[in-house]
Amino acid sequence: MTGNSRFLLPLSLLAFALACNDAPEGGMDSGAAATADAPKPVELSDSQSGAMVLAPTQLAARLEEGTAPVLLDVRSAEEFAAGHIPGAINVPYDEVPARLAEIVEHRDAELVVYCRTGRRAKIAEAALREAGFRQVADLDGHMTEWTAAGYPVTDPQPCC
Repeated sequence: MTGNSRFLLPLSLLAFALACNDAPEGGMDSGAAATADAPKPVELSDSQSGAMVLAPTQLAARLEEGTAPVLLDVRSAEEFAAGHIPGAINVPYDEVPARLAEIVEHRDAELVVYCRTGRRAKIAEAALREAGFRQVADLDGHMTEWTAAGYPVTDPQPCC
């Protein structure tokens, strides 16, 4: 291996290990808020991430208008079955690279990714961008803020 390439695999493994940690998610979320009246995702203040964000108020309004983006829930199948944003597609974050064929039709669409608090979504977003998805955004506050605000969630369903 040459130069910095010898660090890429260990860093990838570290990112995966951190995402798999059973400890509560948290520290890696942006916490940046988008304005409620902006019609499209707005950039996060963290310019290093290059991420876009959609506020829950914006998403709720767009769901009601019938103009919602494609929603990708990257939580586990069990979490998804316990309740998710109506219309969301479930592909757990650690399965995104292997299951791209299931979502490739949305490559050019606006795609909003969410998990419980944001850590798993960031990992999934990186895989999506690497696969050529260009309009990838984060749901600000993820399911934690969505449910706290009382926005619609599907009824729990039997799982796995």
